[in-house]
Order: sequence, then C-alpha cells, then structure tokens
Amino acid sequence: MTVVALWAFVPRWTSAQELASPVIGTIEVVTQEVFNESGGDFQGLYRVANGIHVRTRERVILRELLFETGEPVDQELIEQTERNLRTLPFLRDARVETYAVDDDLDGDVDRVDVRITTWDGWSLAPRFDISRLHDRTLWELGLSEKNLFGWGKAMRGSHRVTLDRSIDQFVFEDYQVFGSNVAMEASLADMSDGSEQFLKFDRGYLSLVDPWTVAMGAGRFNRTDPLFNNGVEEGRLQHVGRWGDVEVGRAIRQQGNRVIRVHGAYRIRDEQVGIQSRDFAIAEFGVRALSHRFVRLNHVNQFDRTEDFNLGFQVHGTLGLSSPVLGGQEDRAMMVAFGHDQGFRFRDDHFLLMGFRFSGRHEKAAWRNSLADASLRYLRKHSLKRALVGKVHYRYGHSLDPEVQILLGAETGLRGYPIRQFEGNRSFLLSLEERWFVVDDLGQLLSLGFAGFVDSGFVWSELTPVDPADLKTAVGVSVLLGSTRLSRRPGIRIDIGYGLNAVEGASRLVFAAGSDLQF
Repeated sequence: MTVVALWAFVPRWTSAQELASPVIGTIEVVTQEVFNESGGDFQGLYRVANGIHVRTRERVILRELLFETGEPVDQELIEQTERNLRTLPFLRDARVETYAVDDDLDGDVDRVDVRITTWDGWSLAPRFDISRLHDRTLWELGLSEKNLFGWGKAMRGSHRVTLDRSIDQFVFEDYQVFGSNVAMEASLADMSDGSEQFLKFDRGYLSLVDPWTVAMGAGRFNRTDPLFNNGVEEGRLQHVGRWGDVEVGRAIRQQGNRVIRVHGAYRIRDEQVGIQSRDFAIAEFGVRALSHRFVRLNHVNQFDRTEDFNLGFQVHGTLGLSSPVLGGQEDRAMMVAFGHDQGFRFRDDHFLLMGFRFSGRHEKAAWRNSLADASLRYLRKHSLKRALVGKVHYRYGHSLDPEVQILLGAETGLRGYPIRQFEGNRSFLLSLEERWFVVDDLGQLLSLGFAGFVDSGFVWSELTPVDPADLKTAVGVSVLLGSTRLSRRPGIRIDIGYGLNAVEGASRLVFAAGSDLQF
C-alpha cells in the first residue's frame, strides 16, 4: 500500500471523537505490587520486598492517559493508552478496562467508567549479566534503578565487557520531563578504546490522532572499530565523530486506524574514520503512512507477559541533502532511505511480518554505503505455551563505508558457528525454532522453557556469486529462562549449536549463553 493510494481514501482529519459516543466517566487507577503476598512458603520475604519497593505513583500513570473525564469514548485511544503503559520499563503489565453505566436506567449508556490496572516490576537491582559466545565471555556488573522513588525516572551505572571493548557507563532517563510527555536520556561512557557522551530529548507521537512530535539530541564519540575476516580480527579503524539532530513532525491526514505524517529535520554528521573524513550537514524531509492492527499475545518472546504485535502496514521515505550552504563539506551529498512493513494475519496467534528497507548516500556521482534489507518473520502458536517461530533475512551492501561490515555467526543468529565467522557484502539467514514455555513464575521468581532450532546462512563477498550450496547449517537445543517480576528484558537463552558443515579451524559444537529471546 503506497502513500498515494492511502491519500485517496483519507481525505480529511477525523477521529472517533467526532461521532456520537458516550463520554468518559470516572477514571480509577489501581497499581499492583511486585509480589503477591497471599499464601506460599515465602510470603514473609515477599512482604519485605514489597515494603522496600516504592510503588509507582498514581500521577505517573495518569500522565500517560490519552483521554479525560467528559471526553467522548475513543476505543483506539483507550487501547493505545494500554500499549503505551506497557512500554514503560518499570511496569510488567497494564490493562485498561471500561464499564458502561446507565444512570437513569433507560437502556442507553450514559457514561463509560474506566479502570487502569498496572503491575509494577522490581526496579532496584544489581546488574550482573554474564553470557558466553563461543570462546568469548561477556559480562556486566553494576546497579540500576528503573523507577526512582516511584516517579518513573531511571538511572544505572555499570562496567561491561562486550565483544569489542570494555565500557564504564552512567545513564539517566526521564520518561516524563517536568511532568510532560517529553522523554530524556543522558549518557556518559568511558571505554577501553575511547569515550562517548550524548543527550537526547524526544516528544514522540502518543497515538494516531496526536498531531505533532519533536526530537533533538547531540553527542560525540571516540572509539576503534574492529575489522574481521573469516572470524579473525585483522585490525582496527580509529573512529571519531560528533552528531546533532533537530526534528519536527506533523500528522497531516488521519482517519480511523490510519495516519499520514511528515517531518523535517536538520542533522549534523561529522566523522573521521581512519584517513577518511565525512562532514555532512543535512536538511531532511520525510513522509510516513501507517495503520494499527494490533494483536496481544503471551509466550512469544517473553514468558507470561503481554506483547503487542502490529499487523498493520507502515510505509516511509526520507530524502536528505548536504551542501556547504548548510554547513557541510564541499562535496554535496544526497541521503535516501525508504521502507515498507506489512503484517499478514491468518489468525491472531498465526501471522507473518514482512519488512523491506533501503538506505544509501549519493555523492561524487556514485552510490556509497548502500544497504538493502528484506525480512520475513513467522509465528504460529500451537497452544498457549508452545510456539513455532521463524525468520528469513537477506542483506545486500554496496560500496560500504570502511567501518561497516556484514557479519554472520553465533552472535547474529547463525548458531553452531563461531562469532563473526563469515564476512562479505551479501548475507542470508534462515531460522526455525520450536519453543516450549514449561513453567511460569516459579516461586514468583523464575520461568523456564526449552527450544529446538535449525539455522542456515552464509555471507558472500562482492566477487562471489550467491550460491545456495555455500549455506552453512546448524541444529541445536536451548534452555529458556526468564523472570517477569524481576526483569523487564526479554527472556535469556542458553544455546548449544552443532554445525553440520565443517569450518576449518573451528569446533562444530558452539555454546552461547545470554542472548535475547527475540524472533
């Protein structure tokens, strides 16, 4: 579905509020504690934990509401409020329920009362994560608070060891700056190969009928980017840069569950990569059309926690121009990006998600750093706690910048092969996985599941034709772990993959632990 086609049937701004409708009556907020204190062998411990935890304050929840008492009932805004609440990292779930009220008993609904129920997650916790990818151990040690004094502010400090570097970082996030709908994130990081700082403000679209958005941010970094060949690091590129963004967006057409939005932005990208210098000052214009068709499921990427999947469409395109007049380098450049996402529903728990994206830069009469991505994601729930998930992902790169590589290995979904084993400018990955979510919320602390998987993929160099015979295939099993009350992150997994195709100098058995449970 194209933007032009959409324009034909959304001729003016409308909403459900324009139609005759009962009005919102009373609004009640109920915030639930982290642990259920009734019954069980550890109820004393749960009571102490709830006493330590500061429950989310009611006004924090009320600021997220897209409706007020006395306004006409708009089901889309009610459902979007529920989805927005579920995105807050200090809540593990949220429900918005409506109750029709007939005050004069004449058979007609006079008002609709609303009850918002939220469930807190544990917010103050030591950060201790450890994961294993083939022969590399990655870990993090620190402390985080995701709901400071119940006001919805977050801060964390940690020391992390990643695949490329060690990082000491402090981050502060405020999802409601001065009680507004503006979110802020600030970060300071000292790295083994450099440093990074940034500050961002974002007032995003809150719903389909929200007319505007604004975002701004700035940052700088200094690091070294590794270069790989056949899983071996061959060298590093010094990468120093600064960036800045100011963006304003406006919804220009909305009807029902569809909207068309435009945005304008000014962006600075000033980078030095090795001996290559890139200094862009970009004036950007973009358009986006999208629709909402959400389904609500449990036991997909997480255990007994609600996930929202949009099976509607989204089409977007942006055009940016950089020139000396705008403050950029002498050579003019054009940045282009576009994409299309579409869901195909067979039933609510059986669907296909399709996506395509392209981004590239045209300068000196040639396309550079062009990347095209095509993907399919598949879900079929056999039962409440059993699911088949699959994905197909193809990437194509042309004249990539020196620090940009297309890599494939255990860390990017090809389990059974070493990390970053395959490198080139075209990659293909096919994965199928059957998941069994066996135990939910054992002792209100732990959930457990298992999975079996098949992965097949490869990366081809620019001079090598794509040949299906080159595909490397692996099979394996996984242990799935999660805690819906203690952690907002998706479940983690412990994978044991066996490569069916031998790779010189590499073991066929690859162990990986700690990766996210996403499909």
